[in-house]
Amino acid sequence: MGRRKKKDDVGMDLFSFLNIMTATIGVQTLTLVIFALQIKPGVKAVKLLPAGGEGKAKSGNYIVCNQNGELDMLIKNQRLTMNVNNENIDGIIEELSSDDKPQYLVLGVRPEGYSCFEKLRSKAEFNKLEYGYEPIESDLEVQFPQS
Repeated sequence: MGRRKKKDDVGMDLFSFLNIMTATIGVQTLTLVIFALQIKPGVKAVKLLPAGGEGKAKSGNYIVCNQNGELDMLIKNQRLTMNVNNENIDGIIEELSSDDKPQYLVLGVRPEGYSCFEKLRSKAEFNKLEYGYEPIESDLEVQFPQS
């Protein structure tokens, strides 16, 4: 025989569970709103800057890896454009690594320029030149910092 229920037995109380769920959903909503406010629609250009830490107190040099190995560069405050397969790139990176003043290389990487980035990264590592990289969307213009 089964157990009889009492008339005043209401079963399980779910109010505390509902309170926890409401608080969790509230926190998630607040987090989404904060992330949505940080997104800046209509951004047309991005600036490359060396981060703190590794690049701190070092001279920044900037290279953007574009499609077909094309490079836009700001090396020692000189604006240059060349291809990653150009043999002058090896000399530039070697010169940066042997400079008296500590140098830092900031690499901007577009999705179609990833193979170019891999070549530059291996050259920088071979010459023991410290570097950092930043993914950049294809349609964004890159602004180099003012000297």
